[in-house]
Amino acid sequence: MDEFQIRQIRNYLLSKNLPIDLLIEVEDHFVMQIADIMKREDINFDNAFYQVKILWENELSFPKYKIQFNLNDVTHFVRKINRNILRETLKKTFFYSIITGTFVFGGILFFNENIFKNFSFIAFLAIFLAPLLGYILKWKDFQLAKKYDRYVLTYYQNFILIVAGGSGAFAQILFRYHEISPELYKTLTGAFTPEGIFAFFGCFMMIVWSVFNVICQLKYLGQINKVKPYLYYLKASS
Repeated sequence: MDEFQIRQIRNYLLSKNLPIDLLIEVEDHFVMQIADIMKREDINFDNAFYQVKILWENELSFPKYKIQFNLNDVTHFVRKINRNILRETLKKTFFYSIITGTFVFGGILFFNENIFKNFSFIAFLAIFLAPLLGYILKWKDFQLAKKYDRYVLTYYQNFILIVAGGSGAFAQILFRYHEISPELYKTLTGAFTPEGIFAFFGCFMMIVWSVFNVICQLKYLGQINKVKPYLYYLKASS
């Protein structure tokens, strides 16, 4: 199979708005299936390519009704992959959030109120800064999504902007932590108050926000390394 034929496959898949990391995998399947059909049925590339398009027709077709705000012009195949990825990411997020929350909130078993205040503040500050530092340290890699914004490089890039979206709200918790901490301590020791319950919920959601972003950042960076060699075939935004 020559370069022109490979380019035909690539352009066809690009027309389906596949995330590039997914496109790379699908392209490999197309190439293998086309080569197999050409050999098995002794037909030319065009006929074999047509047969493979038919095989993938349902998966690579676009839904008739577009009811999801940010997934317009996305094929059935991508939507199915997206749902699976999101489900697995959320499972991991809540698993690691519970572990992290248990570590931080469990400090009440070992510390008095004053020490717990300092311990938990340092822990929440580290939790808050983790995704922000990750974004800064790998700035160039995260900017690739902006540089090639006419494409979706990887599904995980849909989530990395959530860092900015949630940082302002959770920063307020840290700024007011000296007021929140006593109520949080009371609630964790069994003396429930509305303020304490609200503080607990806000702090736990900050953990969820951070863990979710860190997981997505790590996944994004892993996938973007696979995509980088493919950027040669893409057009950067002007």
